[in-house]
Amino acid sequence: MKLVPIQQVGGHIKTGAPLPFGVRDAEGKLLLAKGQQVPSDQMREALLNRGVFVDMDELRDASGRGGDAGGAGSEDFFARWEALQTRLSVLLRAPQDTLFLPRVKECASQLIAWAERFPDPLLFVVIQHDHSRHEVYGLAHLLHTATVCALLSRRLGWPPERQRSLVGAALTMNLSIIDLQGRLASRGGKLAPPQRAAIDRHPDEAVAWLRGAGLDDAEWLAAVADHHEQPGGGGYPKNLAEPGEASQLLRLADIFLAKLASRGGRAGLPAPQAAKSIYTGSNGHPFAALLVKEVGMFPPGTLVRLASGEIGVAVRRGTSGNTPVVSALMNRHGDALGSPVRRDTAVAEHAITAIAPAQVLRVKLVPNQLYDRYEA
Repeated sequence: MKLVPIQQVGGHIKTGAPLPFGVRDAEGKLLLAKGQQVPSDQMREALLNRGVFVDMDELRDASGRGGDAGGAGSEDFFARWEALQTRLSVLLRAPQDTLFLPRVKECASQLIAWAERFPDPLLFVVIQHDHSRHEVYGLAHLLHTATVCALLSRRLGWPPERQRSLVGAALTMNLSIIDLQGRLASRGGKLAPPQRAAIDRHPDEAVAWLRGAGLDDAEWLAAVADHHEQPGGGGYPKNLAEPGEASQLLRLADIFLAKLASRGGRAGLPAPQAAKSIYTGSNGHPFAALLVKEVGMFPPGTLVRLASGEIGVAVRRGTSGNTPVVSALMNRHGDALGSPVRRDTAVAEHAITAIAPAQVLRVKLVPNQLYDRYEA
């Protein structure tokens, strides 16, 4: 019997569906039998937050594959994304683990593959992240930054190894302050001196931990060390005047994702406004221009109002930055449509007239209803 934490296979646990495997304690004793129903999201969250385990052999039997919750198999993209989140929630808090580095590289490679195959659903899950869950900000921010880095490095045509260095750096740049970031996101306000000191030294600490884990990738290490340095100086911790390319791509993605998040009572910016802010704040840096182009004015996950009066959500980027494909969810009277209806916003009657606030949405966004599983 090979036991793994239940968080690593969270993507297999579905609300309203039977458990595909038994749930066990640390000694392998059965606590919940296979087939028991998971009746609510609350029970699902409770299971994932408990220190319980799953037998990998039973998981292999249930799934008919190697048991990697992040793999392709027959699962849809959104289940795999969720599984990756739960896997990283354990992995990134254990840099001393002997398998830490190879597993981070696996996760980076997974994101790079998804950037090739699922670029729009990737942006959707990033833009639609629930930022009210401040306690997971530190982990979510790393995953989202790594996702944007995967998309941008692919757009630049970087070789696979260089892409993996950048995405790996994004996943590991804040290793020493993951939980601190969650606390700060919840509370906000001025940093206390010990917190400021922890923030200032975290690039060097992350590099030390990565070296301790056996990393010898020079560009990965440099990107982590310098992801708060700025061209011309003024950054930290070394006040470098000419930081490297990877660190600057990482820095801009880092800032962009931070601007999307609500923290300490401060509302996050809509994605178009955040991207524009990055561009103007960087004096038109080529990487900032790339970010604006990649994300578009209305990236997937953005709620919008159409000329028809309908409310919908962007699901795919269009031929231009301001004409995404939208799934209409509510009619002009505010009534929910029976099922999402695709609208081409390049057509005048369905053109986007404004970004819609989340408060106007009266239906629950269900990603699997917005994307065909084979299309996503």
